[in-house]
Amino acid sequence: MLDTRVPWARLGLALTAVLAVTTSGLVSSPVAAVPVGVDAAVSADADQQEGLSIPADSVIASAGRDGMLTRTDSGSAPVFRWTRFTDGDTTVLPIGTHWGGEGTDIVASQAGPVYTLTDMSGSTQPIVIDTSALGSAETPYTLQRVVGTRLLMSTSVNSVRELHLVSTEDGRVVDREVALPTGTSLLLHYSSGPDDLTVRYRADVDGPTTSLIGVVDLSTGAVKATGSVPPGAISLNFSPTHMAWFEVPAARKLTVAVAPRGVTGAERVTLDSPTGTPDFMVRAIGDWAAYARIRGGTATWTDALHPLTVRSKDGETVKLLDHVASSAYGSEGSLIALGGTVEHGEGVYRIAPDTAGRPVATLLTGSGLPTALTVVKESPPPAGMVDFDRNGGVMKAAWTLSRFNASISLRVTHTASGLSGGAASPAPRQGVLDFPLTWNGRFDNGVPAYNGAYTWTMTAKPANGIGPGIVRTGTFIVTRAPKPHDFDDNGSPDLLSLDGTGRLRSYDVQQVESASPTRRLNPLDLGTGWYGYDRITATGNIAGTPAGDIVARDAAGVLWLHSGSGKGLAPRTRIGGGWQVYDKITGGSDLTGDGRPDVIAADRNGVLWLHPGTGNASTPFPVRKRIGGGWGIYNRLAATGNIAGAPSGDLVARDKDGILWLYLGKGDGTFAPRTRVGGGWSPYTSLVGVGDTDRDGRNDLIAYDADGGPYHSLYVYKGTGDWKVPFTSRRAPYNPGLGEGVIELF
Repeated sequence: MLDTRVPWARLGLALTAVLAVTTSGLVSSPVAAVPVGVDAAVSADADQQEGLSIPADSVIASAGRDGMLTRTDSGSAPVFRWTRFTDGDTTVLPIGTHWGGEGTDIVASQAGPVYTLTDMSGSTQPIVIDTSALGSAETPYTLQRVVGTRLLMSTSVNSVRELHLVSTEDGRVVDREVALPTGTSLLLHYSSGPDDLTVRYRADVDGPTTSLIGVVDLSTGAVKATGSVPPGAISLNFSPTHMAWFEVPAARKLTVAVAPRGVTGAERVTLDSPTGTPDFMVRAIGDWAAYARIRGGTATWTDALHPLTVRSKDGETVKLLDHVASSAYGSEGSLIALGGTVEHGEGVYRIAPDTAGRPVATLLTGSGLPTALTVVKESPPPAGMVDFDRNGGVMKAAWTLSRFNASISLRVTHTASGLSGGAASPAPRQGVLDFPLTWNGRFDNGVPAYNGAYTWTMTAKPANGIGPGIVRTGTFIVTRAPKPHDFDDNGSPDLLSLDGTGRLRSYDVQQVESASPTRRLNPLDLGTGWYGYDRITATGNIAGTPAGDIVARDAAGVLWLHSGSGKGLAPRTRIGGGWQVYDKITGGSDLTGDGRPDVIAADRNGVLWLHPGTGNASTPFPVRKRIGGGWGIYNRLAATGNIAGAPSGDLVARDKDGILWLYLGKGDGTFAPRTRVGGGWSPYTSLVGVGDTDRDGRNDLIAYDADGGPYHSLYVYKGTGDWKVPFTSRRAPYNPGLGEGVIELF
């Protein structure tokens, strides 16, 4: 059989010569065209190649037997392309407006009043129609659509709209007016193929009237009435044998209707979808109604009408495509659709009845892009040991997905406690395929992550509900260096709270900082019976273990050590007696420069004593050392660690007038002369050198006002590292009382 198709290069040159414009270019990607499908209603071929290469936002302007005309409106002017079904070969047409003939491979192009109808299959020669002699300056002719080898043009005469069929016969231009019945006016016109032109019109009477349907005799322009549709018919479309539309009745639910041409009455079905007609399409395919809400592939919500579904007059429904972006009637009443299926991906599909009259979908050319959500690239959380001190206490991961309209989340779970936290992507943004996720290193309750083993799960879900989600999993281990004031093994300082019943609780400072009226604090309960002590001090690690410790003095003056276990406190051990001579005890600063925290105590005569730490739990302190006298003027002491920039630990002291003084540690167990910090510190019942609360590398001070109210009793003074101005202005984080009946923090 002789192949009479014109080669694409010659066809492009012919178009350029006829239109006297410059061709935009040729984009081609040859593949083999083979049928594939969705389910039992669709055929498939495993050898299909991928070759569709048109922009994703293109819409089908027309379709024929061999190819389709698409339009892309993303630039300053529309770009038209002709794409061949067999291999996806795509030609970018010359700049300008082009019209396709429904059901044909004909594309019309305009150069002034001259229109050229080109058979893009190359099987026939171009047809040139010069309309310069038609109409006038007052009544110009405007092209509405291409019907086979004819132009359907409109003009307005005495404010009455007219339609004209313009063609060439024996080398001359022939103009035939479409003759509507007397006393009627035109509403709309339709075409489903080269030999079909249908008009919708109404009688010129007052009030609502039924829309009349008529078929145009293309050889004469006469209109033959063939039926009617209700006034509320929307998106009316015609196949060679049927017509379909949808309505929005009083029930406010979409109703799809289909009826044979020329028959009064229709089969109707009400869809389980809320009202809202934007982007809803309905087509007749044989005696089946096909419907969908278009652009479901890029939708950011789920909708039962995203799939292209066909329904028979007997009520049978079949899903053919998972979504459809645009469609147009092709040859012989078929429907050509840009869309996709989870099984076979994105591409051009033909919807047509099989030999039994049942519509099936056939993939003509695939684009190589998946319809289902897939992972293109990923950078998951690291495996193995993760040092949260080095990475800022956060964990980063990232995924690149095949679609922008997706939601993605990361859940991280501590194996031992079951506590979890995570991160989620923001709302989808058009064109953004990268989804970086950063876990802030906290559980949902605001507590920073504990050391230990973790599992993580990434879940990605299509925002439009099309196709399955994606799950990735993994494990890692968090590690942090122990901190002096940390009692739950997460590297974050804790506040110890003693209430009137003798119950001791540990509150994570990071959780306190992030507390809100809707998120309650979750303290670590350290037990009751602590009312037996009259002094309790968090000392840092004085017992040789990595965790911070506590010393407590009972009423008899015996000092007890509660070693930190990383998850609370170990049973107490006796340090020694005679501590009743002290009225102030504090600890946590390394005053001697040996890397171990020390304890400072002021006796009732105002003498300050240093108890250097040994790191030995059985004998944590050697013989005490007198530092100096005159400390009886102070009613509060707090060892802060290095708060003023020097290597050794420091001390703050409040006098009876509410003035706070800073004593810089010299590294030999003594202090430099005091520096005034400021006044107004009298209301505070507790001063706590808690450590670094915000991970900026500088220690901070927390003050507690027992009479400050249930929600604003706690204040954070951030350390500056400058001994001249050691603290910033205080910050009052929301805190619901740190539990009931708190009497002291340390």
